[in-house]
Order: sequence, then structure tokens, then C-alpha cells
Amino acid sequence: MSDNMKKLPVIQRPDPEEKEKVSTCGGCDSKGNCNHWGIRPGSEKEEVYRNVLIYLTMGIVIIITALLIKALISSF
Repeated sequence: MSDNMKKLPVIQRPDPEEKEKVSTCGGCDSKGNCNHWGIRPGSEKEEVYRNVLIYLTMGIVIIITALLIKALISSF
């Protein structure tokens, strides 16, 4: 009778011992040091400069967009 039964997919629970071995902060899947700039210890200078430049560019774009939207709304 067990040959005729359908098998249901089951969610695999992670092993608790394996979970203790992994040292992540929960924000990302990296195994390194947890920080919020995406810069790992030992990163090359070019990678650090690129990340900082990307964040500054995103900040400038967000500020300019907010000011443009504010000016657009206040013009009505």
C-alpha cells in the first residue's frame, strides 16, 4: 500500500549545530564581519572607493529627486 501513496515535499529544518557555526548578523549571507557599508575587512581600495561612490551617488539622486518633487507639489 505504501507503494501507491504519493510523497509530499517536506521543508528541511536546519541542523541547530550547523546554525551555531555560522557567524552572520542576519542582514546578509556573508560569513565575514557584519557592517552596513558592504566593505569587508581586507577589501581592495578600488572596491571601497566604488562602494562609497555608489552610496554618495544614490544619496545625491534621492535628495535631488525629493527637492524636485517638493518643488513640483508646492507649485500647485
